[in-house]
Amino acid sequence: MPSEPMPALLDRQRERAALEGLLAGLRLGRGSALVVRGEAGVGKSALLEYVTGAAADMRVARAAGVESEMELAFASLHLLCAPLLDRLEGLPGPQRDALGVAFGLRAGAAPDRFLVGLAVLTLPPGVSGSGSSGTRRRLPHQLTPGK
Repeated sequence: MPSEPMPALLDRQRERAALEGLLAGLRLGRGSALVVRGEAGVGKSALLEYVTGAAADMRVARAAGVESEMELAFASLHLLCAPLLDRLEGLPGPQRDALGVAFGLRAGAAPDRFLVGLAVLTLPPGVSGSGSSGTRRRLPHQLTPGK
């Protein structure tokens, strides 16, 4: 599958180096996270597009929230995990139930946030990786305000 061209980033050597270092570590099996923040219009989305292009050999999970969803519990998490919900039934019962209730798929009392978090961390390993070594690789997701 041909990779998509990466957007040009002018004068962003420091940021690109940080993103490329993160990807290099992921390719070696080291997990990590990076927070991208700043005022509107400074290029956060461009940096995320750049790293997505540079991670063409990895599975990238993304979600973009909008301000009107801020009051909805688990809204961005639902957007991020929606493609993985076919794995829901494979989770241990308490995790499956917590995530199902959080996403409105099951009735029940408000779920324990720790169980929801654990369920989210347990979902991705069931996703098949795309590397030549057959290992699973994931790029940490970034929740960003809408563009």
